[in-house]
Amino acid sequence: MQQPFRRVNIYVTLLLITEALIGVLMLAVTTYYHKLFTGYLSQIECRLVYGYLFGVYMFGAQLAVIFLCSILMWRRLWKRRCTPNVRLLLDVWLFYSCVIIAAGFGCVWIIYRGVDVLENAAETSLIRGIDMYYSCPEWKLLWDSLQWDKQCCGVHSYKDWANADWMPRREDNCSSSVLAPYTCCKRSCESCFNHFLPGAGQSSGYGSGRQQPFPPLAVNSINVDGCLPVFSRAVWNYLYILLGLWVMALKFLITICCLTKYILTKQNLGNGCSNMGLTDDDGYPLVVVKYPPNVRCVTISEDDLASDNAPEVKYCNCSELDDEQHDY
Repeated sequence: MQQPFRRVNIYVTLLLITEALIGVLMLAVTTYYHKLFTGYLSQIECRLVYGYLFGVYMFGAQLAVIFLCSILMWRRLWKRRCTPNVRLLLDVWLFYSCVIIAAGFGCVWIIYRGVDVLENAAETSLIRGIDMYYSCPEWKLLWDSLQWDKQCCGVHSYKDWANADWMPRREDNCSSSVLAPYTCCKRSCESCFNHFLPGAGQSSGYGSGRQQPFPPLAVNSINVDGCLPVFSRAVWNYLYILLGLWVMALKFLITICCLTKYILTKQNLGNGCSNMGLTDDDGYPLVVVKYPPNVRCVTISEDDLASDNAPEVKYCNCSELDDEQHDY
């Protein structure tokens, strides 16, 4: 195909590469948040998250693969004439690209509608993890790493630890101290770790006769916010990032569609050297052979045709001749 303006092939290639990069970036962001979400959930809920994110994985992979392959398609099209088959190929390619972008919006919509489901699954999983804090080492490691890394305590607040089934009930209802793991402590509070002995409990002084799993901690020395709001913010951040990437993919696709339609329109109109539809004096169609711009033509007059002598060769540019006869 002929290029309607200079470096149009470079612009098309850059747009296709940008679309492919958006797909790769979408895969990277989804992988990061997938690992982040599974850090809050048990194995059963992790399968639920994978089901929600599977469509996004497919959408990002399609963007990357389809538009990278489209670069090779366009490189071959530039070497061909703009035939009806080529125009049909480009129309089908544009339609399929629009279907992919529409499917991406469907993935974003599914995640938006499933935010409540993910939050409820995380809440149920974390509450169950508190009850299994001592009976299941995996949950103990998960809660300790989660509270220390995210600087949070409990599901909704630090009070969730006092409601655990294995936690002894305090009779004095002291509001200045709480029973919670050491991972709830603020990183800047050094006094919170003064009496920390890994694996050691503290004898209960509240008449229950049981050993306390944790020594009392001052409320002002621990993180009072729960871990579930952190999970909810992560879900919404991922949704906003995913929506932004989809909007970028849509804008670049619209640009590609407009540029492709412009190229096809210019191909249909011709570039000014096309003589299709011309006829001679008797009404017979003229046969036109196109040469590259650097090829010059030879003009022969009627007198030269009637003479036995070889005509004098005159070189000229075809575009500069108006009514003279050309020998192609």
